[in-house]
Amino acid sequence: MSEGGAVAKEKLPMAQESRADDLPGKPRRFLELDSLRGLAALSVVLYHFCTAYADTRLSVALHHFPLRLLVDGHQAVILFFLLSGFVLTLPYRRRPVEYPVYLLRRICRIYLPYLGALLLAVGAAMHFYGVVRPVGASSRSWSDHWVNLTWSAPVSTRLVLRHVLFLGNYDWSQYNTAFWSLIYEMRISLVFPFVAVAVLRLPARWALLGAVACSLATRPLAVLCAPVFPVDVSMPSFLGSETFFTLHYLAFFILGAALAKELDRVAAWYGRLPGVAGAALAVAALMLYDVEVLNRSHRTLVTRLTFPEQVSDWVTAAGALLFILFSLQSARFKQFLRHAVVHHLGRVSYSLYLVHSTVLFSLIHLFPAPGKMRVVALLYLPLTALLTEAFFRLVEAPSMRLGRVLTQERPRAQAQAAAEG
Repeated sequence: MSEGGAVAKEKLPMAQESRADDLPGKPRRFLELDSLRGLAALSVVLYHFCTAYADTRLSVALHHFPLRLLVDGHQAVILFFLLSGFVLTLPYRRRPVEYPVYLLRRICRIYLPYLGALLLAVGAAMHFYGVVRPVGASSRSWSDHWVNLTWSAPVSTRLVLRHVLFLGNYDWSQYNTAFWSLIYEMRISLVFPFVAVAVLRLPARWALLGAVACSLATRPLAVLCAPVFPVDVSMPSFLGSETFFTLHYLAFFILGAALAKELDRVAAWYGRLPGVAGAALAVAALMLYDVEVLNRSHRTLVTRLTFPEQVSDWVTAAGALLFILFSLQSARFKQFLRHAVVHHLGRVSYSLYLVHSTVLFSLIHLFPAPGKMRVVALLYLPLTALLTEAFFRLVEAPSMRLGRVLTQERPRAQAQAAAEG
């Protein structure tokens, strides 16, 4: 991201390079954002491995800065939400998008592959379910509490249906620990066109205030509505267990939409920065994105505040927004993101995100002995890559094609009906 000690910058016709994969209009695509999403997905893959084997030397080493950036799983999800808000807003800068067309393509793009991954995870759960216990030793090389949140109980038809419908608070970690973010992605997708239109019409400061209000309203609303929407206290203590945290994550979609609206202005501002300021901004982005590096302990000053999850997420979002800007404006960073291997990672990133947990937990159940951690480590990435490629070709890519076919034929049918009428 640096060139000659500074972030290299170039001015681009930003509005002409945009494309949302799952929306009509087809302006030019931001290849760099695909790659950025792929790198974030890879960090989730590594994060889950290090969470499963939390006490190993490899995991401890990866949790030291700057290697921490490779295993920043939760931060990657914040980046996903910002990217979704950014990319989904771009077409609305050109012309309105019909809601039925948007929704149909969004279902095909996100929901159908999710159902395929759910089927895969439930099938594995039916085969492997049960608490994982060490074999041949009393000590564990993996984190027994976290590992046993998944596939620890028989498959429940009721729980599967709740996964399908995204309704209420339910144990999303039982089948695939990565599913929690998709609950929010789909819920927010249902209303996002209205959010995008509002962000584009309102001044940027009002969009920012709206995002802050959504985030701050999360816990008070959860408390007020607890008698109607009780939080299941038996579930893991995590944001995904609370329905009202949809509002908190909506805030990051709004921030991404605001960046899309102000893209030309922000790009022009960045282009005027001197090289030293650009380099300082790159360092700031790294520090903000991985906020825990500001303190040697895992409980930073930020995470001790009244709303720890929300505050640290906002700090991460500031760094992630800068990453998005760098990916579009830094010549050296753009060159890296356009590398064929990195871009392919971005192309299959959604499939990677959906299937990697199923591979990891299958390996843990197959090799539960503490001494087998190296076997799991050696097999995890190659098997994940193979399953990702197969899932992309057999499920994700056909789902995207289906969405395009269904929405492309709609105008033709209307034209034909008008001609016949």
